[in-house]
Amino acid sequence: MSLHTPLSTSMSNEVAVSEKEPTPAPAPGAMTLLKLLRPKQWTKNLIAYAPLLFASKIHEGNLFLLATLCVLALCLVSGGVYILNDVLDVEADKLHPKKRLRPIASGQVPVRTAITVGVLAVTVGLVISFLVRPTLCLVVLVFLGLNLLYTTVLKHHAIVDVFSIAANFVLRAVAGAIAVRVPVSGWFLLCTTLGALFLALEKRRQELDLLGTQSNAHRKSLGIYSSELLDRMEALVVASLLTSYAFYSFLSVHGHWMMLTVPFVIYGIMRYQLLSVEHKLTGSPEEVLLKDRPIQITVIAWVLTSALVVYGAPKFLRPLSQALDSFQVFKSH
Repeated sequence: MSLHTPLSTSMSNEVAVSEKEPTPAPAPGAMTLLKLLRPKQWTKNLIAYAPLLFASKIHEGNLFLLATLCVLALCLVSGGVYILNDVLDVEADKLHPKKRLRPIASGQVPVRTAITVGVLAVTVGLVISFLVRPTLCLVVLVFLGLNLLYTTVLKHHAIVDVFSIAANFVLRAVAGAIAVRVPVSGWFLLCTTLGALFLALEKRRQELDLLGTQSNAHRKSLGIYSSELLDRMEALVVASLLTSYAFYSFLSVHGHWMMLTVPFVIYGIMRYQLLSVEHKLTGSPEEVLLKDRPIQITVIAWVLTSALVVYGAPKFLRPLSQALDSFQVFKSH
């Protein structure tokens, strides 16, 4: 005869269940881990192709491969830094209406796993840059160091934070030039700096609009900025950017035809400011590039026009004009 009653059996089952260890959270999937590296923000690294384009060598397969490897290295290194930033800011991000959805802040990825992915990404990025050119690895190390300094210190200091962002864009352009061993114009670097400052100021403006009175709690430097101050700063930067780009185009080694690209730059800036006034997207430049159709068309038109000028399309205009004029009925004397 069994000595176990139904009551004792159920109690023993409850004890057994209570003694079981909690079910571990499922391991994050590949797409979730990829989100840690913020692939949408990798579009910033495409500026590394610019030196190759303006050197009229983008059609050379071996150099294009080197530039692509440089872009890949920058993507991996910057992705690793993004992970570190999310780890350090996890508590603040939980209070942010958008950043709280990031993999670490939302609890989708454990901190230890995120750090492992970040270290691996940075290591692979540095190895790739070294294989392309040891000097490029040095530039990428400087890029990494500046990003780490920004993540831990510089982003908490007003004005210094936006200059740090601008410096990162310049380093991307320099890295692209070093990877393919072509010189880069000082005017181009100046325009890159001013353009990055404009984007950084717009980012701060969007953060102020989004966070409102909670901006100071999210980041100390945001408590210093105001809409009026950002307006004054942006007025200075935009005027300097347009003037510098006009000079860069006018003095281009490819001739005055490069000034055909100036209207695209002016329209792009105006369109970006329009989006800012409408409180759309401008907190993330990559979102603007990926989602706003007029900006996409403007960027494509700027690239195509620049490529046509760089590769000598205007040289064919004179023979074309002469051929057409050969059909002229009334000759001038």
